Amino acid sequence: MGNFLKIVISLALVLTALSARAGETEIQVLDPWVQAAPPNVKVLAAYLEIKNTGAKPQTLVGVSSPVFDQIGIHKSVMHGNMAHMEHLKELAIPPRASVVMKPGGLHLMLMGGEKPLSIGDQVPMTLVFKNGEKAAIKAVVRSGQAENPGSPGHADHAGHKHP
Repeated sequence: MGNFLKIVISLALVLTALSARAGETEIQVLDPWVQAAPPNVKVLAAYLEIKNTGAKPQTLVGVSSPVFDQIGIHKSVMHGNMAHMEHLKELAIPPRASVVMKPGGLHLMLMGGEKPLSIGDQVPMTLVFKNGEKAAIKAVVRSGQAENPGSPGHADHAGHKHP
């Protein structure tokens, strides 16, 4: 009976260790925020940093929110002297690296908001990765410079290319 008890305890310890490891995530979402805009602006931008602490690449494939009809992954690019927004179907996060979404570059485009947002409001979002992992976050609405100096404003999102 002593050996049986040792086996049961060993299995319990192994299962506990495995379940603790399964609860750990290799994805961290840092400093999520939404750019404040006047109430009549229908399209907003969100920014954040996605950090991959794991040894394998991760891929962001979607973002959703109960307060927006649609959220797209977008990138600001220059074509000559004109800035354009390009829709990305997915966003790769290399192993042991971060991808930073910031004004004038990568961003999440929030479309079809239910109501105007005020500074200090929190926007719940769920980031979905190709491996099935999800990250629930709350992005705080805050003021700040919408774009890099010299680049066009973000509010109209003219020049978007969608698939």
